[in-house]
Amino acid sequence: MRHQKVLTVIGAIAAAGITLTACSSNAPQASSGTVTVARLSGSDDKWTAIADKFHEVNPDLTIEYTIIPTDAYNQQMGTRLSAGTAPDVLNVFPGSGNATAVRTLAKNGYLADLTGEGWAASQSESTTSATSYEGKRYMFTDVATANMLGGVYNSKALADAGLKIPTTYSEVLTFCDDAQKAGKVAYALGAQTQWVTQLVTYALAATDVYAKDPDFNEKQLNKEATFQDSAWVDAMTKYKEMFDKGCFNKDALGTSVDNQTAMVADGRALGAIQISTMANPMTKANPDLKVQLAPLPSTDNPADTRLAFGLGVGWGVNAKAKNAAGAKKFVEFLASKEGSAMNADKFGVAPQGEIEVNEVNKLNIPFVQDEKTVPFMDVDWPSPQVQNLHLTGVQEMLGGSKTPTDVLTSMQDAYTAALK
Repeated sequence: MRHQKVLTVIGAIAAAGITLTACSSNAPQASSGTVTVARLSGSDDKWTAIADKFHEVNPDLTIEYTIIPTDAYNQQMGTRLSAGTAPDVLNVFPGSGNATAVRTLAKNGYLADLTGEGWAASQSESTTSATSYEGKRYMFTDVATANMLGGVYNSKALADAGLKIPTTYSEVLTFCDDAQKAGKVAYALGAQTQWVTQLVTYALAATDVYAKDPDFNEKQLNKEATFQDSAWVDAMTKYKEMFDKGCFNKDALGTSVDNQTAMVADGRALGAIQISTMANPMTKANPDLKVQLAPLPSTDNPADTRLAFGLGVGWGVNAKAKNAAGAKKFVEFLASKEGSAMNADKFGVAPQGEIEVNEVNKLNIPFVQDEKTVPFMDVDWPSPQVQNLHLTGVQEMLGGSKTPTDVLTSMQDAYTAALK
């Protein structure tokens, strides 16, 4: 049961706190100059503070960021890596599910081997698969930045509408109907931004697919299961049902993630089905906003519900970095106790590097503690094309030109082709 085993240990890491870097004979030697870093847009104040602190600790090194919007990151970084113009350090996703995932980049020779770095020795074996390729570790990611996926709710808007967070799928549909009666959108959806389209599927599939069959990914890799002949159809069908019943804004296919964020922040929407880190831009847009996180139920038995929860985007070093020693120093800093604390997601499962129940995440933490979590589904997908077909396929499904089975069949064709 690979899925359950991995997240059990990840949860244990969070509970125990993060024990990080020590000196190593493989640590980068003294370096100087500028370290260029490509990162996803957002949390600018945090990353400025991290750069300043890194420079304070390493006076001969200065961080220079290139900031890229999430929706454009894969294409821009792929172009720069292939052209040999990529920065020294770059954001890298776990697994193999997209174009800038660690296995994809390492396979193409774009990442430096980080196996011998001092911080690597302190990483749990449970993180090895998602951060490695052919037995070597090529990225660092931090449990303090792990994402939970489900409903991100505006607490005041909920109270004003007299509504409560649903705990069954039937309650979800009723919640959507009641929100409309109150003149609100139940869940803002920014489906114009492609990466957003996958999130509802993942939130529903966590329960529909993996609560019943935790080994589904392993079976699929062994050609013993397919998307279109499994409970993935149930998850996708419910996604379409929610869309048709008005759970989302009517113009969802023309709404960007920024507008989705604004809708929750100003109370036009009661919530959004999003990753937990998106609570940060929501509260930046409205500093008075109070949010609550909760899993999205997919059956009428609350005991079935699983929380989609996984390692967040991490960091890799360009194999052709101009300042390789400085690049490794920066990753080493991010892996340190101080760097982790500065980078921790205050709305995540481990705001200070260990599990902490608070008013924001109190409905999610029991799922982590009870090991009712499922990794983000694309981590083990063997080709970025599977995710690409999911993103575009959801848009086509919501637009009415494809059925859930159509989308899943095309995804499976790409999946199967990648196994050959």
